[in-house]
Amino acid sequence: MIYEKLKTVDSSIHGLKSTDGTVWLSPGLQGRIFCSIEDELVHKLDFDMALNPSEGFNNIGGNSLWPAPEGGAFAFNYPHGEWTVQDGTNKVCPVLTATGETSASMVKNIELLNSKGVNVELEYKREVKADDISATASAYGLKAVGYTSKDTFTALKEYSTDDVIINSWTLEQFWGAEGITAFGAYDKEDAEPKQIINDDFYGNPLERITFSKGLFLFALGGPNRLQIGIKKDCAPRLIGAYIPAQETLIIRTTAIEKGVYINIADNDQKDGAYSTEDIYSVFNGSQELNFFELETIAPMIVKDGKLVDSTLVSQTRIFKGSKENICKLLETEYKLNSKEIVK
Repeated sequence: MIYEKLKTVDSSIHGLKSTDGTVWLSPGLQGRIFCSIEDELVHKLDFDMALNPSEGFNNIGGNSLWPAPEGGAFAFNYPHGEWTVQDGTNKVCPVLTATGETSASMVKNIELLNSKGVNVELEYKREVKADDISATASAYGLKAVGYTSKDTFTALKEYSTDDVIINSWTLEQFWGAEGITAFGAYDKEDAEPKQIINDDFYGNPLERITFSKGLFLFALGGPNRLQIGIKKDCAPRLIGAYIPAQETLIIRTTAIEKGVYINIADNDQKDGAYSTEDIYSVFNGSQELNFFELETIAPMIVKDGKLVDSTLVSQTRIFKGSKENICKLLETEYKLNSKEIVK
């Protein structure tokens, strides 16, 4: 059973029932979230790595909460010039508290050094609720699991935004690459590609992206790792992916909130952290890594030039079933052209 297998890597694993599956909270794996439908794990989880972690970054998988930006003048992943995932993200484990039959929180205090040399003290908090989406799933003859997470970084000391910025950023990993279609829907249907896609990261992702009315399609796989941000400019409303080999659809949503959004790109950010406002991101691990990520980003709350916090509320919905039924769901519930996504 999946529960017994999960306990081999985290004896404190905590399950929340949702529709046809379980939302698993893992304080022993640094606060990650995983989902299963019936007895099958949907998220990437590298069991060998979890059992035998290295001294460096352990890219185990699941949904993890990170600090943005990754690169640039305020970066948390280049504290000493070389790309690093710091212990607060990679190793420190939170304390889990059940807050109800279908909800729980995971909290830890961490310290992160940014590229300006400032040691930032933060409270990391994840509040997770397993959602009942049985009415939607049964209406389309699908199996499903879903949850809502509220993810917050709160400054524990006073920091000027001249020295410190931070945006909550969730990276949700799934196995696979070749043949998988990631996509995003946006309300500004006449937006040009430059208003939709932040391609500051690395490589040329636009070679693998096509656009239609209010929708972009990102063909995952290929020889190169690629990443994009999805800009506030196009009024994005969701991102997702369809995995044909598993007949699985994943949808992630977050609302555009008041506050300061930033460019999360992993590079020198020649135009600065405020050069774009990323709401979502998609990472293509290519054939080499054989996984992808669907990501959501929150704004930063600033008062009188000081960092207050950053809170990200996002939803994940995972559906499994026939192509025909997934197409009906996409058309009716999400108002998307399913013929573009499911092939």
